[in-house]
Amino acid sequence: MYVQTAITVFNKRLSADRREVYFPTCIRSASFLENKSSGHSTDGAHSQSLAYKLRIPANATVQNGRGYVSEAEYARMDDAAAAGCWTLQTGDYVVPMETALADPIDAGALEELAAHSQLIHVKEYADNTIRGSAAVKHWRIGGE
Repeated sequence: MYVQTAITVFNKRLSADRREVYFPTCIRSASFLENKSSGHSTDGAHSQSLAYKLRIPANATVQNGRGYVSEAEYARMDDAAAAGCWTLQTGDYVVPMETALADPIDAGALEELAAHSQLIHVKEYADNTIRGSAAVKHWRIGGE
């Protein structure tokens, strides 16, 4: 079942000292689906995995009115310009809740956040805002 929720997308960038930093953007009205699955191997081992699907409608409310840019355009921006927009790319993270974060955080702060909330690693995404009516345009995120 899909649940309407606020999410925070953490876009990964490399800082001047080549360390990963994450730029947070809170987005309201996203749809969130958690899918649990389990399996057995031939030797009897049991495994369980979680998969997540998120959908962000094109008319969602985005923190500070930030606009979406493509992954390639985001990579060409400097940090000041990147702070004013958001994107989707593999390797990003999503927290299925609203956060009060406005400034970039480092990997250590992201790990600390993961200790207190669910952290979804973006494995795939699609920009489905090109065709269709305004009611169906969205971005889709798949992750674990």
